[in-house]
Amino acid sequence: MSRYIALTKVLLKNGGSPLRQDKKKRNKTLAMWGLLALAFAPTILLIIQFIGSAYDVLLKINQQGLILGLGVSFVSIFIFFFGIFYSLNVLYFGNDIENLLPLPFKPSEILGAKFTVALFYEYLTELILLLPLLIVYGIKSDAGIVYYLNSAIIFLLLPIMPLTISSVLNMILMSFTNIGRHRDKLKILGGIIAMFFAIGLNIGMQRIGVSSRDPEKMLQMITAGNNSLLEASNKMFPGTAIVTKALIYNSSLQGLVNMFLFAGITLVVILLFVMLGEKLYFRGVVGISETSSKRRELSSKELAKQIVKKTSLNALTKKELRLLFRTPVYFMNCILMNFLWPVFMLIPAFTQPEMLVELRNTSEFIKDPSIISMVIGISLAASIFLASTNGITSTAISREGQNIFISKYLPTSYKTQITAKLLSGIIMGTISVIIMILAAVLLIRIPLYLPFVVLVSSLPGIIFSSLVGILIDLNFPKLTWDNEVKAVKQNFNVIINLVLGMIGGALVAFLAIRLQEYGVTVSISLCILFVIIDYILYQITVTKGAELFANIEV
Repeated sequence: MSRYIALTKVLLKNGGSPLRQDKKKRNKTLAMWGLLALAFAPTILLIIQFIGSAYDVLLKINQQGLILGLGVSFVSIFIFFFGIFYSLNVLYFGNDIENLLPLPFKPSEILGAKFTVALFYEYLTELILLLPLLIVYGIKSDAGIVYYLNSAIIFLLLPIMPLTISSVLNMILMSFTNIGRHRDKLKILGGIIAMFFAIGLNIGMQRIGVSSRDPEKMLQMITAGNNSLLEASNKMFPGTAIVTKALIYNSSLQGLVNMFLFAGITLVVILLFVMLGEKLYFRGVVGISETSSKRRELSSKELAKQIVKKTSLNALTKKELRLLFRTPVYFMNCILMNFLWPVFMLIPAFTQPEMLVELRNTSEFIKDPSIISMVIGISLAASIFLASTNGITSTAISREGQNIFISKYLPTSYKTQITAKLLSGIIMGTISVIIMILAAVLLIRIPLYLPFVVLVSSLPGIIFSSLVGILIDLNFPKLTWDNEVKAVKQNFNVIINLVLGMIGGALVAFLAIRLQEYGVTVSISLCILFVIIDYILYQITVTKGAELFANIEV
């Protein structure tokens, strides 16, 4: 136990602390945290307001417990799904694995310490998603001290089960894919399989929940009151029913029993996880940094094709994209995200077939030429958000890490190097939008001219988010890291870019919908405005940004 605690402390400290930085970097980091807090404040206030309003409505039919049921289920599913990516990165893709394996640690100690690090960051997620729910419900229901004690315990225990399930899934997959000469390819394949398994499991659980919602039974539950709708809301993830009852009935014996039951189940899950880790973890992690290379003699013609002269911008852009695709951590966090959004669109179609029918019915509405203005505005707004989610440009400088000095010796200008990093983000952002368009064509059967309109109106938004991301990373590069996970997954530049993308997208969508009466003029004006903003940001990036790049030191 002492070695597990010591290793956990070391891994958490290596995550980086602003207090250990020099004064200039510390001030920048603290300013970034302040900006982040201000950016999230409106979102948290909206969540609090929504929860309060929903409580008042449901209280009238004595179904206020439904808020806790849905909230706990949502948080569990959210942690489970994104835990697939994060646990895979932390447990397997860190460079510190090579340093830990020779040390006298048991598999369970290394696994436990790394799992605790992953769990720590899930608590940050809970601060935004779960804590407001628990506090608002407690205040609205005039709950006593027991409720808040139970809430504190559940806050600590709730992420363990979904994160454990996702980690076990990764362990099983990695123990079989970490073989042979093509480990990098198999690691990426294992991550993709884990992602689709998680999506499939979510679809299955949602189908069970939907299939159990017989209209007559639902009506009986609503009229019965007494939080009877909890049974319908708690089928989305295992264990959420126990958690919800422990909170709602906190002052009774039923609440106490459910509290101890949930704690007991969590303890059993942890023990099973540790036992399984002893058997499987080293099988998946030993030799994980090894890779293979092709050895083939080239003919004179093949050699001539390989050495065709290309522009430095072309070569550097290809290099950026190849690194993103070939490095498992970067692929899982930066590339794969561009392909996930169509999957998220398709999940409701698989879980609720009637929704697919309703979506297809909207095709007649979309064919109306008068709706084109809203389509342009919404496309621009969506592209701003989508391009900010992949983290390619907002980690472009950080991914260089300790090797940033190599960029100083390349026979190309800083402007060209920055532009290549920028183009890699724009290309992947455009691919993401194209995939979304194809998914919409399949689901809604939109007119043939509309995909072209959507793509053209999306480009200014993609370029905007990509420029904002690289400007953030040029100002706050995270170059001190010992594994690629910290460069992309523990990099707050990604979150800042995402928040700014959400705000920008929401503002554009609001204007496009609110000013719809002015027709295409407003939407086209917004697109032109962003083209102008993009030009200004690009000039800043290749001038001031190049100066920042030149002055970066590790």
